[in-house]
Amino acid sequence: DVATFQSTGSNTVQCINYMRADGTGIVAAGGNKTVWLPALIGDAGGILSESNNFSFVQMTDGVTHTAYVNWGIPDDFTSLTSLTVVVTAGGTGDALVTFSASARNDGDNRAGGGTDDSIAETTYALTSNLYDYIDVTAAVNGLTLNALEMMSLKLSRNGGGGADTIGNVLRLVGAFVVYS
Repeated sequence: DVATFQSTGSNTVQCINYMRADGTGIVAAGGNKTVWLPALIGDAGGILSESNNFSFVQMTDGVTHTAYVNWGIPDDFTSLTSLTVVVTAGGTGDALVTFSASARNDGDNRAGGGTDDSIAETTYALTSNLYDYIDVTAAVNGLTLNALEMMSLKLSRNGGGGADTIGNVLRLVGAFVVYS
């Protein structure tokens, strides 16, 4: 027998192909799939805007604003491989950000059911007007995700925090989710 495995990025592996010695297959997955999740406004201070044909949620400097991406887990879902947000800043410096994630299913309490995970407040070095891809898979590793469940990722920018040195807007464009 011959099997092909791939790493899921969370200290586990997954069988994506298994062939018996007689040539018949048992598992034949299509490999990883990538989905784009557009940014959504999180609070009244965030502004939905656009520039050069890309829309984004703009979070101003000096205050705390939030933006989101949401994903409905598809019925062919097996595991989450990675989650990467795409941001761009109006200035060069550090963005002080917290990422919080939640998963909810039919019948879960919206305020406390399901599972939650996060990345504690930390800084991310950004360069003015460049697109930056930030791997935030750690914010969702603790979620229990199943087909037809809802997942939400919140980016909370603490623009008034002393460690936030951008001195300008932070824009969440969206996120890439890779799953198998």
